[in-house]
Amino acid sequence: MARSPLARDRRALYEIAVQNVEADVAFIERLGAQGAGRELRTLREDFCGTAALACHWVLQSPAHEAWGVDHDRAALAWAQRHHLTRMRHGAGQVALVHGDVRRTLTPRVDVVTAMNFSALAFHDRRALSAYFKAAWRALRPGGLFVLQTLGGPAAASAAVQRRRIAATQGPDGLEIPAFTYEWQQTPLAPGRVACALHFAWRDGTRKRRAFRYEWRLWSVEELAGLLDANGFTGIELWLHDAAAPHGRRKRRAPARGASWVGELVARRAPIRRRAISP
Repeated sequence: MARSPLARDRRALYEIAVQNVEADVAFIERLGAQGAGRELRTLREDFCGTAALACHWVLQSPAHEAWGVDHDRAALAWAQRHHLTRMRHGAGQVALVHGDVRRTLTPRVDVVTAMNFSALAFHDRRALSAYFKAAWRALRPGGLFVLQTLGGPAAASAAVQRRRIAATQGPDGLEIPAFTYEWQQTPLAPGRVACALHFAWRDGTRKRRAFRYEWRLWSVEELAGLLDANGFTGIELWLHDAAAPHGRRKRRAPARGASWVGELVARRAPIRRRAISP
């Protein structure tokens, strides 16, 4: 297979090393199958970056639609160039929207996602609450909000993790040779960490700080409380578990002292019809 021009493109490497949109879509489908109501057809991917999730979502059927919202014009342009223009089917079912996820208006959808820990970039309650309000407004009554988060001792400690990524196919259908993915984490203050992603190759070259983040490590209780205060109900915690179907298992709370990654899933409460007096 010919080598892809994207072999050292940081966004292509991120999609391969960090994301698993197939598993994410399967998880969302499972949530829809468990709930009473209509099939989930429309999705808004907040903090979408290259919109990999939105693009994979619409491949399910011609009736599926997605909106990807991000403040990074360059990432959206990358998504347009490397995903939408190469999709044989479904490109017309994806809309990319440049804007702040707290203020951008889109049609109401069945699912809003905030994956890749993106909402942890909001460090104060007012900013995070404003985002939760926006997510609630973007949903149809009964719709699902899927918020990825993490916690436990390892989430707040200094760490460097490395993982070898095997050669695979890039978004252009050509080969991305094997590389090493490195996650570096540095505590800043209690409950706050700085994170950086690095990539390296066998020839000794490295792409350092390809992505950088500063996160607040919100507790499950804090997040659930803010979701409840902003109109969400039925809040569930799904922890990542490689042995579970679709890689997630529902739990009441993380094990004490354990480190974890997972999603909080909440519903916009359906509108209740008022009884009409005779």
